[in-house]
Amino acid sequence: MKLVSALAVAFALAASQIAATHDSRALSLRVSSFHHDGILGTSADFKFVTSSPNAAESAERTALAEIERLRTVLSSWDNNSELAQLFQKGKLDHPSAELVAVLNQYSMWNARSGKAYSARVGDLTAAWKAAAATGTAPSSTVLSNIVADIALPAWRIDAQSGAIIALSTHRPDLNSLGKGFIIDRALQAVRDSVKDIQGALINIGGDVHVWGTAPSGAAWHIAVANPQQHADNATPLVQLALHGGAVSSSGDYERGFTIGTTHYSHIIDPRTGRPASEVAGVTVIAPTNAIANVLATTLSVLPVDSGMTLVRSVPGAEALVVTSSGHSVQTPGFAAYIESVPVVAHAETKAVLAAKLAIDVNPTERNRHPPYVAVWITDTMGVHVRTLAFWGDKPKYLHEMSRWWGLNHADMQLVDAVTRATRPAGKYSLEWDGLDQKGTAVAAGPYLFWLEVAFEDGAHSAKSLMLSCGAAASSGAIPAAAAFTGAEISCGAAK
Repeated sequence: MKLVSALAVAFALAASQIAATHDSRALSLRVSSFHHDGILGTSADFKFVTSSPNAAESAERTALAEIERLRTVLSSWDNNSELAQLFQKGKLDHPSAELVAVLNQYSMWNARSGKAYSARVGDLTAAWKAAAATGTAPSSTVLSNIVADIALPAWRIDAQSGAIIALSTHRPDLNSLGKGFIIDRALQAVRDSVKDIQGALINIGGDVHVWGTAPSGAAWHIAVANPQQHADNATPLVQLALHGGAVSSSGDYERGFTIGTTHYSHIIDPRTGRPASEVAGVTVIAPTNAIANVLATTLSVLPVDSGMTLVRSVPGAEALVVTSSGHSVQTPGFAAYIESVPVVAHAETKAVLAAKLAIDVNPTERNRHPPYVAVWITDTMGVHVRTLAFWGDKPKYLHEMSRWWGLNHADMQLVDAVTRATRPAGKYSLEWDGLDQKGTAVAAGPYLFWLEVAFEDGAHSAKSLMLSCGAAASSGAIPAAAAFTGAEISCGAAK
């Protein structure tokens, strides 16, 4: 799977404190959340359920240390990583056990998938990026030559000495399975080293592994984005309940290559050299994130029937595939993890307005806690029209979102509906369908678009932009503040 997840995999946590029993004594457990940017090229979110704040801090340090240790082994981008050294020197006489393990897993999955999964798609990606820059698709000859080259082995592990010999000068890309491997090892390091941890979630770029007691005391709740309605405030495809294990998703819409008027997926079939086109999105549940990552990427390439056959051959793995035509297919056991299928509300009246928002909630002042984010719309008199998003998992901190809370705290139904989802910080896309909070179409005219972000013991910023949404399209920006980088907002012309 890609380094930054194509399908946004969100997780909803319903409470900040739960009760549990240990050694016949009732202990008050708390959830500690941590956020870090720039981890494996994306963002990382940790949640630890423990009775001790010190244990949560120790778990955070342990997870970060293990992630960094393994990054120096497996990174495809760091010229000083062990992987890079292998392909610079041509041979490693005494490789680490982790590098050997990951390379062996890549070889195994390449064979099991009929070469649909490969660590060598980097040259194909480069060819398609160059094509997007020139506006001309790669020729069949160019693609065929690359496909023939990357079908050959890139390394060999000597069975007697254990040395790894590079068979190519082109460094492979271990980002998908490698990232999943790192997530799994980081979670195991926490379990091994921090004895007071009762439950944990590690989410790096949308790839998630959970273990132990969930914040609600029942299950970890994971909402899966709909690949065909992929704004971050869109209704999710399904919500999953996991008591342990991993989830990874992949899809064709977040990244890719545009040549002329055609958009191509960033996921490339190493057997043909061409971007995958039959599958819009895949979500895989598996015992480890390494397996989930491999299968999510592979199922994006294989025909649906072949992909499902592969998943059924993997113990503990289940999958949901959404085809490009919108048809959903799932393995027989996937339904057991679905706790709800959200209902999309349809307005009785036709909307005349629509807006798109691209928000960046990375703080300009560094903070390692997940943010509370509110995005909403008012009229020019300050009357609430619609809340597009509210992300935060600790109800006791709601009042710190002073601007949004002051406007909406009296509407407890609204508060209850929007305070349960937390999201990792980063760049998100939101959409407004021209309806108010009750589902009624609003009239054309000027509206205030608000962005408010607050961090525990950190920055708090709230800013707005007025746009005239009416006869003509309009656009503008909310500038950066301490708690966020800003937002780009556009209103389409009224219908």
